Amino acid sequence: MKLKELSIVAALLLLGGTPVLARQGSAPGKREKESLSLAGIWQFKLDPTNVAIPVKGSRFTPQLPETITLPGSTDQAGKGYKTQDMTSIRLTRMFEYAGAAWYEKQNVFIPEEWRGKRIFIHLERAHWEVRAWVNGHAVGREMSLSTPHEFDITDRVKFGERNTVRFRVDNSKIFNLEYTHAVSAETQTNWNGIVGDMEIRAYDQVRMADIQLYPDRKGRKVKVDVTLANPQKRSVEGEIALRCSGGNSGSDTAVQLPLRTYAFAGSDSVFVVSYEYALGDEVLLWDEFTPNLYRAEFSMTASDGKDTFADETSETFGVRDFATEGTRLTINDRILFLRGNVNSAEFPITGYPPTDYDEWFRILKVCKDYGLNSVRFHSWCPPEAAFEAADRLGLYLQVENSDWRFTIGTVPELDAFFFDEAARIFREYGNHPSFAFFCEGNELVGPGRDPFLKKMLAQWKEDPRHLYAAASGYPNIEGSDFFDYYGPRPQRWQEGLKGRFNVAPLNTMYDYSDYVKKVSVPLITHEIGQWCNYPDFNQVGKYTGVLKPYNYEIFREGLRDKNMLDQAWNFHIASGKFQVIQKKEEFESYFRTPGFGGYTLLQINDFPGQGTSPVGVVDVFYDAKPYVTAEEFRRMQGTRVPLLRAEKFTWTNGETFTGKAQIVNFGDRAIRNGRVEWSLKYPDGRVYRKGGFRATDIPVGPITDLGGVSIPLSGIREAVKMTLTFSLAGTDVFNEWAVWVYPQRLPEMQMGDVVVAREWNATVRQRLLDGATVFLMADPERIDSDVPPGFSGISWNAVWSGTPPNLLGILCDPEHPALREFPTEFHSNWQWFDMVRYSRPMVLDHTPALFRPVVQMIPDWNNNRKIGLIIEARVGKGKLLMTSIDLEGIREKSPVARQMLHSLERYVAGDGFAPTAELTPEMIDKLFRTE
Repeated sequence: MKLKELSIVAALLLLGGTPVLARQGSAPGKREKESLSLAGIWQFKLDPTNVAIPVKGSRFTPQLPETITLPGSTDQAGKGYKTQDMTSIRLTRMFEYAGAAWYEKQNVFIPEEWRGKRIFIHLERAHWEVRAWVNGHAVGREMSLSTPHEFDITDRVKFGERNTVRFRVDNSKIFNLEYTHAVSAETQTNWNGIVGDMEIRAYDQVRMADIQLYPDRKGRKVKVDVTLANPQKRSVEGEIALRCSGGNSGSDTAVQLPLRTYAFAGSDSVFVVSYEYALGDEVLLWDEFTPNLYRAEFSMTASDGKDTFADETSETFGVRDFATEGTRLTINDRILFLRGNVNSAEFPITGYPPTDYDEWFRILKVCKDYGLNSVRFHSWCPPEAAFEAADRLGLYLQVENSDWRFTIGTVPELDAFFFDEAARIFREYGNHPSFAFFCEGNELVGPGRDPFLKKMLAQWKEDPRHLYAAASGYPNIEGSDFFDYYGPRPQRWQEGLKGRFNVAPLNTMYDYSDYVKKVSVPLITHEIGQWCNYPDFNQVGKYTGVLKPYNYEIFREGLRDKNMLDQAWNFHIASGKFQVIQKKEEFESYFRTPGFGGYTLLQINDFPGQGTSPVGVVDVFYDAKPYVTAEEFRRMQGTRVPLLRAEKFTWTNGETFTGKAQIVNFGDRAIRNGRVEWSLKYPDGRVYRKGGFRATDIPVGPITDLGGVSIPLSGIREAVKMTLTFSLAGTDVFNEWAVWVYPQRLPEMQMGDVVVAREWNATVRQRLLDGATVFLMADPERIDSDVPPGFSGISWNAVWSGTPPNLLGILCDPEHPALREFPTEFHSNWQWFDMVRYSRPMVLDHTPALFRPVVQMIPDWNNNRKIGLIIEARVGKGKLLMTSIDLEGIREKSPVARQMLHSLERYVAGDGFAPTAELTPEMIDKLFRTE
């Protein structure tokens, strides 16, 4: 460091400033600049009634009485109104504040050496209207939810002296926005503050104010638009030098291209210099498999004949083409299938999004590790660091304006704001190759919606670097490059028990071809996989920041009140296993659909609002849940997935299993002479049958048919869960499905002295009291229960949707002797469909605290209840085995029901039937409706 630089540093340290010569970090910064950090302790005051704005000729109020640390928020500082009420709807924000807040920093020393330069304040992310003053003079008003706020303070700075900087940050409902995830209480919250880089920056009077790069893959070049700022309108001449280097982020630089210079001249306050830079014959391409990046280093020199000016900066870009081919997306002329995650801006520690590269790399790497290749930012735009991390990971980002409203066309000022906001987003982040898709926002409504969106599309398409959809969810507007549409899902919003997983047992013949036939552009299905698991209360201690998990504590206390807190972990694991089973089938249904474009998963992590939705396979902190690994989940939605088309998955040994094998390949290349092998195995790994399909080429994109599978099941003697596996020889690519096989004929049970009853009446009641053994197969219609018999898990959450399904599958002990002849895991799987759907779950809250059903249903965490399908107990002198499954009614058509009935009959008629729990006859009475 030079002597002059050392003296500046010493002066700044003495006066409370922090010098920074250039932005540093894990990811390369953009501009080598002279800058002063504004991070530190600021004076502070809330202004909820808006009384502190000075009018013309007046002075500011005296020094603000409180202090706060920036970067940061009022929540982090404990400023605002302390929350009094806990809620089960969402995480609880401890210190809420919406309105104006004042921030002031005195003794900001501006070096004398900066005299003659242009001086700017740069705030990376402020929430979300900022007015700025320097030395008592207003220097501007900026408003954005997505991009940095910048103020030209050149004319108000005192050089070589101390300066006072004051901000008024307003997070009130400026436009009455409340649902967008940029401000919603359900997600990052409507925080007040400033985060990320806070700097005063110095530039020469002529500088490179903006650089936009437009790679041309086929032309092997990049078009460069350099916007020069020349506010004094000097007549200048100069040159811009550019050198590019490129390579994969995981390796050393592979390409070093020559330095080239481009002359320019101009006298306007702002003018654009455009030119093309050749990338050579061997262009490195960017995609999810090889995220090659180029670093473009710019150096500008200019002169007006009297003064000289210089500027340096750098930009990162990637060479890739996003396009469409009919109903398929393509990247670099290769078919692309989106496997996306929805990011809804959940950051419970800070209440606002991180701005550092390492944290975004961690978050996005989880998405990649779990098999995803894209991330949709639901009605918000992330900071720069997210794009930088995605660039290096090879993730395709769908960015959205912060728009989720029902008033489009009614507030012209707000419509105009979103037009400008989109332009700011393109300018700020458009060079990033990961910035693949853009739309206006989520599920848009309003009287002027369609004209507004059509005008938006026309504006956006002036930038060719991205693909565009008018909106996510709806509407589908002509002119969109693709549709992000909510229709093709197994469980649509408020569909209740009419959803696909609740109307019939599993078959894998189903796909969404009917939807694809109706469109001419790629169809990305909107917010799929919303299957929940029971919350993990062990995560409560991880909430160490501004948002508190009182919702989880309410759920936990509800479970404690029902004397089932000891089952919380089992509920979590069993429902989680079932959640993954449902997500797997949902993924495959999209892979099975010819010409489909992809999906976005809502979501890989838990959602902490809107009634609380534990939909993730990682928690809200992106930490893994224990019931599925990243490797297992990645295999379910990998780049190459074998598929099975089958009419059913429960068979008898008098039948021949038949199915059709397929495979999809969305990898980086075609597979030549690929051979898929199959095997059907017993639970202990023994092979029952195996075989293979003829070797064939497996191209990228279309579904490849491999052939049929026909397996006689007559050699399987006992009821068993088999595993059918398809594997691609010589690779780690495989997929597997459970196939349940039951005996076609079962021996007729001799029930002996067991009283087999179909209804609970006075006779059965008395015989039980007198000491009889009773097997009660209750008529579900007679059970007094308000619990609908939904097979699937809860979609999103029952509170927010207001409709069933409102259970999370079964919990049982597979080793219980009642289930000895019925093959099952401890959690729900597809063979349980008949058992659950043709039942009336029994509400058992009135039973003793430690009483547990043989087969229990996992409750809605918002409504914890003890629910069962099969129970056993001592009643009076007798013994009772009872089920509310309609076994008699469906046994003729359901081999599963016959097997369950057989297992229960053997148990109740055997010597081992000796229940230990006791129920009173009045407790049994209460299970039935009175006439």
